Order: sequence, then C-alpha cells, then structure tokens
Amino acid sequence: MQRLIRFEHESFIKFIYASVMVKEQAAKRLLEDIAMFKYRHMVWAMTDAVKAGIKFNLDFKEEEIKKIKVETEEDLLEVLINDLEENLRSYGEIKTPSRDRFKNDDEYFLSQLRKLDLEGEISAFNQSKKLPGVDLEENAKAALVFFLMEETFKEYELITIYSYLKVHSNEADANSAFTDLAYDSIYHLRRFANLAAQMGVLTLPRIIPHDKYENIGIIKFLKENIEEEIGAEKQCLILAEKIGNEELSNFLLFISRQEVYHAELLQRALDCVSNKN
Repeated sequence: MQRLIRFEHESFIKFIYASVMVKEQAAKRLLEDIAMFKYRHMVWAMTDAVKAGIKFNLDFKEEEIKKIKVETEEDLLEVLINDLEENLRSYGEIKTPSRDRFKNDDEYFLSQLRKLDLEGEISAFNQSKKLPGVDLEENAKAALVFFLMEETFKEYELITIYSYLKVHSNEADANSAFTDLAYDSIYHLRRFANLAAQMGVLTLPRIIPHDKYENIGIIKFLKENIEEEIGAEKQCLILAEKIGNEELSNFLLFISRQEVYHAELLQRALDCVSNKN
C-alpha cells in the first residue's frame, strides 16, 4: 500500500509541475487534468490504507521527481508517458478497492498523452527572473521571486498535510474543511508555480518531515495555521502594494482574500475538533 501511495503521489507532483512547464494551452489543460486525477488516486489509496489499518507516510523519491527537470518539452513528455506506464505495470501487484479505477484512468490518460506533439525548450528553470510582458523594478522583482519560491513550497506542504488530516478525520465538518483547504492549496500551487516558471525560478518540492503531519496535536496545529493564514494575508497585501503592476496587484489581493477564507475554514475545523474533545 505504501508503494501505491508513493507512486500516485509522485505522479501528482510530476504532472502538476509539468503543467506549468509546457507552453501549449491544450497540453497544459491535459496535464492539469491528469494531475487532479492523480491527486484523487493518492487520496483514495490513503483512504484504503486507513480503512485497512495500514500505517503510511507521504515520502517520495527525490530522484523520481527530478526526472521532470529536463531541457525540452519532448523529453518531458517522454518522462510523463514512462510514469503512467510504470504505474500501470505496478497495479498488477496490488489488490485494493480502488485499483481498477486507477487502471482505467491511467490507460485513458496514457492514450491522450501519446497524441501530444510537444516541442521546444523548457525555460522554467533558467533563472531569467523576468516576467514576460511585465516591467518590474528590481526590488519588486526580487520580492516577487522570493514570494513565489517560498509560497510554492508552502502550498505543496499544505496539500500534503491537509490530505493526510482529511483521510484520518471522522468528523464531517472537519473533513469538509480539509478537503476545501487541500483543493484551494492545489489552485494556489498551480498559480504560483506558473508565475515562477514564467520567470525561470520554478523549484521542485522537498519531502515533508513526518512530524509535520503524523501524530500532531491537531488543536495546536489548527490554531497555529489560523495565525499563519492571517500572516499570509498581510504578506500578500504588502506585496500587492509594492509590486507596481495592476494585474499582479489584483491577483495578490485576490489571494489575500482567499487566505482570510482559509482561516475561517481552519476555525471551522478547530470548532469541530474542540467540541469533540
């Protein structure tokens, strides 16, 4: 079961990051779709493990994720095709309630990947630190790069933690809050990673330490994260004011309002857990 969760987790990471690395819009949409299905696969595999009383973690092999750090879109497509092929081979060894669904999804998406004709260089890692079509002052540019690199990893970390908490929660309200938070974090990750890729400063995720999500004091965690969301709102507002670009400023203001909503969702989960205790 641990191997299945790791495979689906690694696929999710590869496809969601690959979706911001390619330039053709239809290809982006397909890779985003596959990433979302792979996220669902990961959560379903985690749920199967919980139901079976099997302990698991959310580690991944860093060398596996680094495979997408290639120079051309053709090479990236080859990595992604190989990933789904490897997943399909692995399903023969696994017997879980979700296996047939995984197999059906992957077979379809593999057929769609093979229809793609990607070409061109990948610029997501070239460190250009320039946003196409946008002129920024050096201090605003430096602040944006720092923000994107920090927030991209933070959103990946939150996806991991909220997903783990979701599958271990028996409270409907808390489960709903963790689900919403995870999906919002996926959206934020895509938007931040897309801007980072355009600026050539995309960074791949790091493995989350187990003590960030295993056997954590849930009430303490929720209280701390409410404060973090409030702090994130202020950070977005400060950057929106100094960025010097209307479109980017409006985007950051939009994200700041999302952070307020996230704090409300965390408070809802906290109320639910506190009442139970």
